[in-house]
Amino acid sequence: MNLICWGCAVAAGLLAVAGVSAVELAAREETPEVLACYVVPAVDLPGNDGVRLGGLSDLFVAASDKNGIVAWTITDRGPNGTVGTGADKRRTLLVPNFSPAIVRLRLTAAGGAAAATISAILPLAGRSGRPVSGRPNGVGRDEPILDAASGEPVPVDHGGLDTEGLVVLPDGSFWASEEYRPSLVRISAAGRVLERHLPAGVALPDADARVIDDLPAVYADRRDNRGFEGLAVSGDGTRLFLLLQSPLDHPQKGAAKETGNVRMLVIDAVCGSPLAEHVYRLGNPTDPHWATAGAAPGDGKLCALTALGDGTLLVLEQADGGLARLYRVDPRAASDTLPRTLQAADEPLETIGDLRAAGIEPLPKVLVADLAPLLPRIRADIGHPADAPVKLEGLAVLDERRVLLVNDNDFGVAADPAGPSPRSCLWIVELPSALPGQKSFAVDR
Repeated sequence: MNLICWGCAVAAGLLAVAGVSAVELAAREETPEVLACYVVPAVDLPGNDGVRLGGLSDLFVAASDKNGIVAWTITDRGPNGTVGTGADKRRTLLVPNFSPAIVRLRLTAAGGAAAATISAILPLAGRSGRPVSGRPNGVGRDEPILDAASGEPVPVDHGGLDTEGLVVLPDGSFWASEEYRPSLVRISAAGRVLERHLPAGVALPDADARVIDDLPAVYADRRDNRGFEGLAVSGDGTRLFLLLQSPLDHPQKGAAKETGNVRMLVIDAVCGSPLAEHVYRLGNPTDPHWATAGAAPGDGKLCALTALGDGTLLVLEQADGGLARLYRVDPRAASDTLPRTLQAADEPLETIGDLRAAGIEPLPKVLVADLAPLLPRIRADIGHPADAPVKLEGLAVLDERRVLLVNDNDFGVAADPAGPSPRSCLWIVELPSALPGQKSFAVDR
């Protein structure tokens, strides 16, 4: 198996992110276009009490050729909601014993009609073969989650996972990111959770997997429901890029509200241990104060990540109010902050407003596409009302001009019980200009 297929070929002589011209940047501000929409069949998920497929949280394209697109995806922890308001708002699970699953899809366009079919569903299980649940682990800063039916806290589960990111390796096995601890999870080709990498000092003795606490301890201070989200693998298959959804609550809650500093780990793809760390700063990089004072959008979220052929990464950044943008970032041009993190530096990354004055170069960002103009079309495809938020949670690159997106439909649970059930969809989007270093690729998976 040629690893070039998994990250696309590296092209020589291309400009680094920091060297993109103003002309190119202006071209990238043009509007992208939806080329096709595929509705994911809402089939019953095995062993999940009639829960239908949904809650899709990432994408990994394994093949793109004349026969269609083969894409892998993964569900999150299951149907959930909230009760109460304001400070008394509590999260609920509608099906506490839900088991997350990995799903393989094939997308075709026979006769011009876009169709998505399901070719495999792998419910996650522990090393013992027992199903993995989506319940919280009950340690650290976990807030109790309620059973939606009884109103009582659900039983905790050291093996519970809220899976979000997914990559597929050439041997058919998987790496997944998850939010609870947060953790990086190694999964066999059969869907068995083999090992789980946690922040240092976190113990899960009943996890039904090998537990390795080799991630920096500070990551245990993740914001509630905002752990590891984006996950990507480098073109040569040697490194993983593991991205938090939002800034850590470190050293206290809300510490990074103004700076918008989000951490990304670079991981050895063989052993799962960290190699480096970089700072992704939320907000508009053209703001003159972006790197020196912080220009974070309200409640910014990093929802998906994928590797590009020239060594850069493509990141999906969203925020309340309809912000949805694709940025290209270059880890080679960013400071490695892992040494200061491991040394527990006096000033945490989350509180540093002027990164450059602190000698820290954030991941340089270049706007690839503003997706906001596409949101009305995307809402209509999902079946959302005009003012409903859109949760785009998966991203994959098909070639130099096309990307694939997927939404999280919360398993069809409508915000308004009288309204329609929102659909899971995938969209092929054409970008305003070509991504560097990208080539069409096709592999048999």
